[in-house]
Parts: sequence; structure tokens; C-alpha cells
Amino acid sequence: MNDDQDTLLSRIALSLLPGMNVRLASMLIEKLGSPHDILRATEAELKCIPALPKGLASPQIRYQATESARQEADFLEAKGVRARWYEDKDYPERLLRAERAPVIVYTLGETDLNNLHKVGIVGTRHPTVYGTGFTEQLVSELAEKAIDIATVSGLAYGIDVTAHRASLANGIPTVAIVGHGMTKLYPAAHRDTAGCMVKNGGMILTDYRHDASISNYNFLSRNRLIAALSDALVVVESGEHGGALATARLASKCGTPVFAVPGRVNDNYSIGCNRLISNGIARCITSCDELIKAMKWPVKETSADRTGNQTDITLSLNRDERLLLHHIMTARECDNDLLVALTDMPAAKVMTIMIGLEMRGIVAMEPGNRYRVIQTIDPGKLL
Repeated sequence: MNDDQDTLLSRIALSLLPGMNVRLASMLIEKLGSPHDILRATEAELKCIPALPKGLASPQIRYQATESARQEADFLEAKGVRARWYEDKDYPERLLRAERAPVIVYTLGETDLNNLHKVGIVGTRHPTVYGTGFTEQLVSELAEKAIDIATVSGLAYGIDVTAHRASLANGIPTVAIVGHGMTKLYPAAHRDTAGCMVKNGGMILTDYRHDASISNYNFLSRNRLIAALSDALVVVESGEHGGALATARLASKCGTPVFAVPGRVNDNYSIGCNRLISNGIARCITSCDELIKAMKWPVKETSADRTGNQTDITLSLNRDERLLLHHIMTARECDNDLLVALTDMPAAKVMTIMIGLEMRGIVAMEPGNRYRVIQTIDPGKLL
């Protein structure tokens, strides 16, 4: 075994010891030397260290950790998975702020986590058309406007996988933090999406050994990594309880700015977001532009910027938005039903687009559920 292999085995073994995290590992290394030295320290030497987790001093437990590390190293080599030690330059720096920051994270795929603006996007597993539409629009506009952008989520059903798939569709890297080892993928229905993520500049990341089982606790634990890795966290839809709210609280605790998408007060899946806003945990967000402005991220130069002209609001509209606004400005008493009839778009799509336009302050709802354009727009530029 060469020195590099021995170092890797010692690091993995140290990570498998009871209660291990960056804070504890740093303290032990400072007192005893390298991970190799810690594993081979006498029981008496370790028992002299105050507040040591129960069992860590046991030679038997450290031996078992070393044997398990050999299996882990074999798996990593066979599957092309990387182990990133907390002192390595490619370890995600923001993870050091997490509760119980892991000494090692395992990654599949190559994403420069330390040089991208990372937007965490989380929410309910049962999103409405409104939530799905907002997520897709947010990711689309981030890809269009922001520089060096990536998304982070948990690959779960609902808002999570919507964010990942929207990122793939718009050509930006997306990172899934999972609550299990790399032997399996949960849910299995998202395996193809995960494969596409890895092949297109994204990544799967976990702090669990390869054969770790799936459990509810693991998913709650991984939320702390989503919260810490993200430069900004956006909660799209959430009920009164759930993992998205826990992630938001963890993000707030570790200094990650939290944003929440507001909803109607009587909508079940807007209760959580509205409460985050009212409690001051999250800032209200209704558009990509608000997020970019709040985070002070650089934006891509537009043709209007290059020519020195004032940006026309129509430049920010996609084809479907232009079509709907054209009908609102030319037809009388235009509501969702009439827009569906005039455009042949599915009702759900019309509703999603109109909610987005309303949240961006481009249209307003009048009595009778009719829309009115409230921005100055030249109808001749819409079509």
C-alpha cells in the first residue's frame, strides 16, 4: 500500500468513528497528530481527552472502522466515486459551516462547488401547478441572466426533482445531496435524472458510506448539507410541516440567506412559506431578478447593455408570455378561460404563466378574475 492509499484509508476510517465531525477531527489531530495516529492511539491516550464521544477510545471500534474503510476504498475505486477530505482544496468550503460538518463527503461527478453561485431550491413533494411553474421559471431565468450559476437540491419527488430537471433543460450544473450511500439511489424513479446530472456537469454528493441504509433520519440529516452548501436557499412551496421548513431553519442558523415564495393564505402548500416570511426567517421572493439583486450576483450582458439603451421589459418575456399579454391588451375582459380559448394552451400552463406575470408586477387581477397589463408595453413589440 502506498502513502496516498494509506492516507485515504485512515481518513475514511476516522470519518466512521462515533460522533466524528470536522470540529472533533481537528481537535484530535491537533492533540495526537494525523488520522493514522488517532486510529493507533492507546485507549489511555484517548480517554485523557475530555468530552470524547462514547466508544471512540475503544480499540475494537477503531479496528472495525479501519476494516470498513478498506471496503469503502475498494468501492470508491470501482465506481469512480471521490472522497473529499475537509482540508482538501476541492472540499466544498461552505459545508464547513454546517452543523456536524462531515470530515469526508463522497461525490460522483465534477462540479466546481467553490467557484459557482449555488441556489438551493427545496419544497413540497406534492407541488401545485403554481409551485412547479415558479420553479421552472426561476431556473430558466437564472440560466439566462446569472453568471456561474448552479442549483442544489435533494433529488426528492416534487420541487426537488423539478429544480434538477429544469437545470438540465437550461444547461446549468445541478447538485443532488442524498441521504444514503452511493450503492443505491432513492427514489429509484429518479435514477435517469441523476445519471444525466452527472454527465452534464452536475454531481451527486453524500456524507454516508456506500452501503448506508435509507432512513428518515438520514434525509433529515442531509438537509443540513443542502442548507450549508447553498449560497442562497429558495423555498418554493411547503405545508405547515416538512423537510423544506427544517432546511430553511438550518440555513438561517448557518448564515445562508433564505427566500420563500409567497402564496394565498388559504393554500395548504403555501402555509409554510408564508410563515417563514411572516416570522422573518425568509425574505419574500417573486422573481429571479429579486434573488440576483438581493445576492448582488453579476449578470450576463444583454444586447441592450452593449448598445447603451434602456432595457425594454419585452426583452425579458418569452414567446408564450408575449402571446398571452398580446391577447390581454387586445381582447376585452380577458380571463384564464378566454386565454385558453385564444391560444390553445393547456389551462394549467396558462395559469402558471399568468401567476408568474402577476408576481413580476406585469399584470394585475381585476374583479371578475380579469387581467390588466400594468406595465408600459408597446403592443407592437409583443408579436
